[in-house]
Amino acid sequence: MGRSQRGQRDADATVEVLKDILITQLGLAGVPQQTIRKIVGCSINRVNAIVKHLKNAKRSEQKAPK
Repeated sequence: MGRSQRGQRDADATVEVLKDILITQLGLAGVPQQTIRKIVGCSINRVNAIVKHLKNAKRSEQKAPK
């Protein structure tokens, strides 16, 4: 595998991680999932898979005694 192919693969992986971070931040900000999908340019399934974890985490924080 040439150096340019490896570099491209690394760049693609970085872009995917950045998209996940963007979905996470928009989800935390309360942006609707359809709007997140349009902003990021990905499938609604990907958005749902990430945002559902955020909702579960918020619920468990609310139930935990302080």
